[in-house]
Amino acid sequence: MYRYSQQVRQNLSNSRARARVLAVLLVLSLAGCIYFGIAYSRERSYHATAQQQLAQRIRSSCIRAKALADKLPSSVQSDTASRLAQIRQSVHAMDQLNAVSIALDGESGRIIPAEAMDALYADLDMYFSIIQTNTTSVLETRTLLINHLGALQALLSQ
Repeated sequence: MYRYSQQVRQNLSNSRARARVLAVLLVLSLAGCIYFGIAYSRERSYHATAQQQLAQRIRSSCIRAKALADKLPSSVQSDTASRLAQIRQSVHAMDQLNAVSIALDGESGRIIPAEAMDALYADLDMYFSIIQTNTTSVLETRTLLINHLGALQALLSQ
């Protein structure tokens, strides 16, 4: 009988030790889950904030480009090329910020459609070629550029 009770005591102390180890492991795993949950939520909020900032900077570049395009004269003047270069700079900034957004999120992160960027670059190239040759009126190209920038601005404000 004495041996049996000593064996029961040892089994009881072994089961208590196992229970303590399991409790410690449970607490550690729970703490790890909470830590990773907090870290994940911080990363998601950082990601959303970065996307919002990229979109805001693209919108401001579009507004700047449209304001500069509105100030373009109806005919070719001496400062038309420099104004057009400033518009191209804003369009290029939008393109680069869009590329950063795509790099972060893949194609789902695209803020500006590729067709819109292609149309803007085509308008600017046509405008520059008209300025260089000075053979035709720039009024139609100017209107096309302003319309494309206005459509993009409306798209970005949604």
